[in-house]
Amino acid sequence: MSAPVEAFPDRLARLRSDLLRNGLDAALVTHRPNVRYLSGFTGSSGMLVVLGEETWLLTDFRYEEQASQEVGEAVEVVLARDGLPATLEKRLGGRLEVRKVGFEAEHVTVRDRRELGERCGSVVWEDLPPTVERLRAVKEPSELERIESAVRIAEQAFEDLLSVIREGMSERDLAAELDYRLALRGSDGAPFDTIALSGERTALPHGQPSTRRLCEGDLLLLDFGATRDGYCSDITRTVALGRARPWQRQVHAQVLGAQSAALEAIRPDRPAADVDRAAREHLEAAGLGDRFGHSVGHGIGLEVHEGPRLYRASKETLAAGNVVTVEPGVYLPGRGGVRIEEDVAVAADGARILTTSGSALREL
Repeated sequence: MSAPVEAFPDRLARLRSDLLRNGLDAALVTHRPNVRYLSGFTGSSGMLVVLGEETWLLTDFRYEEQASQEVGEAVEVVLARDGLPATLEKRLGGRLEVRKVGFEAEHVTVRDRRELGERCGSVVWEDLPPTVERLRAVKEPSELERIESAVRIAEQAFEDLLSVIREGMSERDLAAELDYRLALRGSDGAPFDTIALSGERTALPHGQPSTRRLCEGDLLLLDFGATRDGYCSDITRTVALGRARPWQRQVHAQVLGAQSAALEAIRPDRPAADVDRAAREHLEAAGLGDRFGHSVGHGIGLEVHEGPRLYRASKETLAAGNVVTVEPGVYLPGRGGVRIEEDVAVAADGARILTTSGSALREL
């Protein structure tokens, strides 16, 4: 299911307005999530050219039928039978009104940039401002519905998993079981590699599942997500296998308190850095500030990491319609760690938590 047809002309119009403000005649969009956002096209080979009154999707023969089904009337599908760069050269050749073209520098290789310069010598290539990313950061109702669906899928899979966790399983077994249940519940694919850690390895913020086997008394850290119609969820839960030890309860409670402080700081027009600061100050007061080394969260949508980013040096400001994660953590080398992650929509009156499975420490 794609976005409503009427969404694409409006998104393109807002991009064109920004091009005018920045003195650009056109934009070359190659980052796949941005191509999808502006046109509906989900194929792996394609570039979008947005001019003053036209929009072209350049793709190859493999996607001829798919492109015709996915894009609306606002976009002309152009089959690049001689390759995408050569077709772009032919299309832009003779366009006297197209002199300055913005391109996504972060998503174009040095080799491709060189070829663009060689083939389209009359064009002045400039960095495209992050306009599309700013548009994507504020979700439309249809986008929020898809994210919420991805959240439900992930939470259902997590609940399914809890009944099969047992001592002696390996972390890799645990991750595979969770991936299997995500697929059964309807995830279109994994937005990132599932993290399943146990015991002292939970102190690795982004550790990869190993052959270590689960033992009674372990903390288990599970970081997982689902995708639905291209949109992601991203959830982390930390549980105990058996009865939790006092230090495990204490750390979990402090992380939960830090998350509550961050959630209280979320509202429109609030600096994103304030959300990070609220969580960090809570952990610093508990003497755990030096064990929280990553940012408190990030936006989610067509990508699992997008704007706005919630970190201490952020210059971004929250807006109604943003969807972010809030995921403070504490990591104690040689002992273990705790991270708790919710998916949250920024609403007019503050944070609306999309995750519903609850963050209390569970003892399995």
